[in-house]
Amino acid sequence: MYKRLSAGLTKIRSSFSLVYFQLFILGMTNRESFEAAVLKELNRCRDNSGKSAEKSLKEQNNVKQMVVSGAKGSFINVSQMTACVGQQNVEGARIPYGFKYRTLPHFSKDDHTPEARGFVENSYLRGLTPQEFFSHAMGGREGLIDTAVKTAETGYIQRRLVKALEDLMAKYDGTVRDASGSIVQFCYGEDGMDGGRVERQKLRIMHMDDKELARRYKISITGGIYELKQGILENKIYMEISQSPEIQGIFNNEFRQLVNDRNNLRNEIFAGSKDNQYPLPVNITRVIQNAQTTFKIDKNAPSNLHPQEIHDGVEALCKKMVVVRGDDALSVEAQKNATLLFQIHIRSTLSIRRVLEEFRLNIEAFQWVLGEIETV
Repeated sequence: MYKRLSAGLTKIRSSFSLVYFQLFILGMTNRESFEAAVLKELNRCRDNSGKSAEKSLKEQNNVKQMVVSGAKGSFINVSQMTACVGQQNVEGARIPYGFKYRTLPHFSKDDHTPEARGFVENSYLRGLTPQEFFSHAMGGREGLIDTAVKTAETGYIQRRLVKALEDLMAKYDGTVRDASGSIVQFCYGEDGMDGGRVERQKLRIMHMDDKELARRYKISITGGIYELKQGILENKIYMEISQSPEIQGIFNNEFRQLVNDRNNLRNEIFAGSKDNQYPLPVNITRVIQNAQTTFKIDKNAPSNLHPQEIHDGVEALCKKMVVVRGDDALSVEAQKNATLLFQIHIRSTLSIRRVLEEFRLNIEAFQWVLGEIETV
């Protein structure tokens, strides 16, 4: 990894004169164009060394776990600790000359090489040279001052916002009104969602092909590859559903609805999108994990949860989600559009096969999950 970093720096040094004479960015002088090109190259060097460091760390590494989980830090921090601290900046540019034509007495005059202008080649683990330490202190001081100034400014902005909005209230009719009763918004936040509860969640169903969709969601009571595995349900429930055409109709309707949901996501809601995560309220996966822990779910024990109860519970939950109130055609259409995405998320996560085979919930845990989603 360090060899790769050194090779990158050598390449930068050898191409300095070429960059200086050949590169000219529109709207910049020769010097500004040169600085922009060098900064870009040095940042790329730091990023590449960081990627190498990231790959070399095992999954069990505590720092890597902290970054991956989102608890604290980023892979740039990992890169600086293990590979290369990178370019130090003051006022958005490389370290300026403090002495006559040089940054420190350690360098010759008119030296524009990475080290002479504040590039820290070492990592925190290896330790910084005195020159690197001085440059790092310059960048660090600017960061501290920025933090102090921003804290004061954002704190004052927040105080003014709170003071301006202190009389606003979300009323029972779904509108947001001020102290005099004047309507500020017809729907809180224009979408009725609590911003504090919204987080990015995966909609895996959107990118499933027909074969994977059937394997994940389709159920057949007549046997074959789509039959529920033995031991998942209590024998009494298993015998009941195996002799009931009505239950098979529920299975078929659920699968048909999920196919329609996938087509809606692909062709209308997120047409052409390659993303796999979207902002949605209530992290259902986390609620299910909490239920499994709270009710001490034994994944080897048969469930006492009837498929009919799963279907009815999910349908009832979807009907209870009201964002836009009103019986007129416009309100009904707006309500449908406002809740469509979250309903798809609920149906794809709490499908009959997934609840029974993947999550192995019993009736108490499933009812608790529905209650938690409704409450949040």
